[in-house]
Amino acid sequence: MGQPGQISSTKERSDDAAIPTTLSLRWQRAALLGSLWAANEIVLGSFLHNVNFPLTGTLLAALGVTLLVAGLRLWQDPGIVWRAGVICALLKSLSPSAVILGPMIGILTEAFLLFLLVTLFRRHTAGCVIGGMAVTMTPMMQKVIGILLAYGNDAARLYGALFDVVAGAVGLRSIDPAVALGGFIALNALPGAGAAIAGLRVARRARELPTPSVAASSAPAGSGLDASSVSRAYSLLFLAGHVLLLVAGLLYLGQIPLPAGALFVAGYLLLILRHYPSLRAKFARPRLWLEFGIVALLAGLLLGSLAPEGKGTWWTGLLSGLQMTIRATLVVSAFSAISIELRNPRLVRWFLRRGLGTLAAALDTAFRALPAMIHALGEQRDVLRHPIASLSRMLAHVLARTEEDAATTRKGARIFILSGEQGAGKTTLLTTFMGTMRKEGIVVGGIRAPVIYHQGTRIGYDIEDIRTGTITPLCRLAEEPSSSDVGSFRFLPDGLSAGRRALEPDAEHTPEVLIVDEVGPLELDGKGWADQLDTVLASFPGAIILVVRSALVPQVLDRWQIHPVAIWNIPAPFDSLMASYRRALH
Repeated sequence: MGQPGQISSTKERSDDAAIPTTLSLRWQRAALLGSLWAANEIVLGSFLHNVNFPLTGTLLAALGVTLLVAGLRLWQDPGIVWRAGVICALLKSLSPSAVILGPMIGILTEAFLLFLLVTLFRRHTAGCVIGGMAVTMTPMMQKVIGILLAYGNDAARLYGALFDVVAGAVGLRSIDPAVALGGFIALNALPGAGAAIAGLRVARRARELPTPSVAASSAPAGSGLDASSVSRAYSLLFLAGHVLLLVAGLLYLGQIPLPAGALFVAGYLLLILRHYPSLRAKFARPRLWLEFGIVALLAGLLLGSLAPEGKGTWWTGLLSGLQMTIRATLVVSAFSAISIELRNPRLVRWFLRRGLGTLAAALDTAFRALPAMIHALGEQRDVLRHPIASLSRMLAHVLARTEEDAATTRKGARIFILSGEQGAGKTTLLTTFMGTMRKEGIVVGGIRAPVIYHQGTRIGYDIEDIRTGTITPLCRLAEEPSSSDVGSFRFLPDGLSAGRRALEPDAEHTPEVLIVDEVGPLELDGKGWADQLDTVLASFPGAIILVVRSALVPQVLDRWQIHPVAIWNIPAPFDSLMASYRRALH
């Protein structure tokens, strides 16, 4: 579910949404590993593209495999692999490149593919090697899929015709074009195998290196993903419009006359360049239009005058090439615009608030660590000349940061939220949980509020001091409503006092797990045991379980600035709850 957390400092947002900045050891490791991967993608990737290094995507994927396998070997936790991939993909939005959607999809695919294979092989070396091979084939497969998406089925025809010409010239007509393409993609698996083996060496060397000094980050707290592009105006309406135009174009562009399609795409491109000035440099590059021109000319030649059995002419082939170019221009334009609109801070925060608070905190950690990771990356050429030594040095920085952050995290409480509707069984599940904890010798304290029935009708609640077992009536149905009632219940002074006493700090009887059943409207209004919660949440050293109705969870999190380890939603299997609890604390 979630991972270890505690009361956290937050950064105030313009929409009053606060993103917490503390997270579990697992997410800390994933955030820093993902930040290191992103540093390689952003810095080294830009360098390789600028020098036109061949197979840049395969090389970057191999570096990613080395880092992920090293992290897996160091911490023996496959979950770190996909988490680091998510962090790296989101940090890719900080890249100077205008188009980030394709690279983000590639990074996510690589991370989840490696995660699935190492999980399937139970973290065995064979799983790492096979996973690495699959990952380094991904960039070439993604490129093939991208070409088919951009140019349509005519791209496959053009490739087949071009292969036949080349194969005929060298005397290899017996080879099928699809087999040749598959073989070329398979060759990209070899770097992945080497990268996985290198990752095992990097993990060993990183442990042996002396602990490097960890410089404090000067970057502000708060997720850098949504804070990095606040200088321009974004529009969710424009994002939806670009997606719809892209889908409509892919479906219907080939069914309208060529001149009309060309005018439509040209007008769309001009609007994009006017609205997104940062894209002008991309479309001003001669290389892009040269590629489009070569495709049109090759289509005119290979699908026209050189088509087998005289099935085409130069003109028909050229028209096919122009149709492919128009389609590709639409795809490149739409994806470029969508890539920019996906950086919308409002959109990012919306997702982060929808159950992704832990991811928000991880992004904050990764963003603040990114400058240090880029510094650790050092000279790009060193990574290419001495990859094992360079990556080991970088990973040593990650180890130093995670150990420092883990020491900080262990100082605070681990907060869990047990949520559900009224009558869903929250208190019953707590009772089972308490029994299990006591059997394991764990001291449990706090308060529990069992419901009281009379002749099948709920008439109120009692309050139980969990440590002593003392039970006191807490509230009963109000016979005559008054302003001091909460809903249909009237809270009794003795019950409220008993609850407050049970939550008061006790140096002689400090529990390891503290339960508060429940935190509701009374506490949100500053009454009940609100004052005791302020003290407990700020200073309690163990695990805290807060029982909160589902509808009030956002208010409770905001009122006490809580970043929970996990939110358990009832109904939830007890075994799943216990497994989540033990995972979080260890």
